[in-house]
Amino acid sequence: MRADADRKTHLMADSLETHHPFLIRDAPALGIRPSDLRSPRYRRIFRGVGVHSEVPDTVVVRSRAALLLAPRGAVVSHWSAGRLWGGTTPDDPELHLALERDHQMRIPGIRLHRHRHQLHAVKRHGLPVTAPLQTFGHLARIATTVQLVALGDSLVRKNRFSPPELVAFADAWEHQCRREAQLAARLVREGVDSAPETALRLLFTFAGLPEPEVDIHLTDADGRLRYRLDLGFRETRLAIEYDGRWHHTDEQRQLDEVRRHDLGLEGWTFLIVTADDLYGDTAGLLRRIIETLADHGIALPRAPLDDWRRHFRCPTHAPAA
Repeated sequence: MRADADRKTHLMADSLETHHPFLIRDAPALGIRPSDLRSPRYRRIFRGVGVHSEVPDTVVVRSRAALLLAPRGAVVSHWSAGRLWGGTTPDDPELHLALERDHQMRIPGIRLHRHRHQLHAVKRHGLPVTAPLQTFGHLARIATTVQLVALGDSLVRKNRFSPPELVAFADAWEHQCRREAQLAARLVREGVDSAPETALRLLFTFAGLPEPEVDIHLTDADGRLRYRLDLGFRETRLAIEYDGRWHHTDEQRQLDEVRRHDLGLEGWTFLIVTADDLYGDTAGLLRRIIETLADHGIALPRAPLDDWRRHFRCPTHAPAA
């Protein structure tokens, strides 16, 4: 009889309920003993919230856990919302929540933002999350311009909004950091694949150089796509490409070599940029860009603007991959 009872308790503890975050105080009702909580079977997400160890550590799981501790009406916001919408976000150890009223909540790992305006929350993965446009507006206060444009580029790619919709939203934004939101919104483009591509394009902009075309499609005589170029100047056949870590695989390296060889025969020149160039020696990269543009007869200002230094001075802009 005792063995059957213990087996039933463990079945409850391994049920679907404990494969979602749960309040530690509710553990007995779920059939979870104190010794189980101390075992490798469970882990803590935040103070007072646990989950089965088999559950992966994702923003969805952490959001569910944070909402268990938050006051009624809280919604996932800021960088956490951006990640839930599939956007490009910096590594952030905090889970962000927003609330329409004042409330004191101090739990390590959770950051609560209090707003006086109405939150536009929608469901995402069954969670209340600030809508993509409002998420962009909120982040204008805490994100760098490069980070905010990278988020916008990525959310456009995910079809969360279009560049004109984002500009209209930023122009109508009546809350904090309206000018920052407007600036970033006007720099968002379609067809951007990665945050480093965003940063590379913005280096041109902040230095006062001509902006390269994004997502260049080269087709054959029948209109079929032959190759795509991240950035470039089509008229002068100058391609600008960021080589990230994924370009270091043998397969991708071979594809790059074939594409660059084929287009080289057609008069294209390639300016290849690495993470060390973009984030480690930005000044040196800018000099190389200016020399290359001049060699291709592209009109340049008398001197580059210094505004780029304000946006690229911090190595934390560098992506994780």
